[in-house]
Amino acid sequence: MNRTPATWYAILMRCEVKPTVAAIWSGVFADVITARSFSQGDTELDDFLGQILHESDRLQALTENMNYSAERLCQVWPTRFPALADARPYARNPEALANCVYGGRMGNTAPGDGWRYRARTPIGLTGKDNYGHVGVLMGQDLVNSPELLEQPHFALEACIHWWEDRIPDSMLGDPEKVTRRVNGGLIGLADREHLTDLAGEALA
Repeated sequence: MNRTPATWYAILMRCEVKPTVAAIWSGVFADVITARSFSQGDTELDDFLGQILHESDRLQALTENMNYSAERLCQVWPTRFPALADARPYARNPEALANCVYGGRMGNTAPGDGWRYRARTPIGLTGKDNYGHVGVLMGQDLVNSPELLEQPHFALEACIHWWEDRIPDSMLGDPEKVTRRVNGGLIGLADREHLTDLAGEALA
C-alpha cells in the first residue's frame, strides 16, 4: 500500500518519533516506500521500522556518533580498549576512532577508510564492502560518494535494499533473529521489540 506523507507522519508519531523529525521524514517514507518495496509487502514493515527506529535513535541519527570519552570507549569496545591508557588517544577524536575500530576489515583497506565508510543510514550501513554492494543494488556509486547516505531519501532507500538482501522472509516476526542479523548481537532487543509492536499497531 502506498501511503501519503500525512499517513506516514501519523505512523511515525505513534512510533515515538519527535514531531519535527517526523515532519522531515514523512515525505521521504511516502516517496520511497511503495507496495513493491518489500518482498512480503506491508507484513514486514513493522519488523523493518522497529529495527531502523532503534538503530537511528528514532530517525535522529544518520551517521554513527564516534565522539566518546575514554571511559565510554572501554565500555563499548572492551577488547580493543582494555585500559584507559589504550583509549585516551581516541577519546573525543571521532575520525581516529573510526579508522582504529573499522580499519582493516569490511573492505576498509586504504588509510582513512574506517572514517569514510563509518556507519550511516538508519540501519547503520558500515564498511566499504557494504557500501559497494548496496550501491550496486541502488544503482548509486556509494564507494565514491558515501555522503549520499547522509541524505534521508538515499539513506532510506539503502536501508530497504540492505534489508531485502540480508533479512530472509523466514526471520520475519522473530525479533531476536532479525536483531542478530542487523546488530550482530541482541543489543537493545527490548526497545526494538517495543518499537516493532508500536509499528504494528500504527500500521494496522
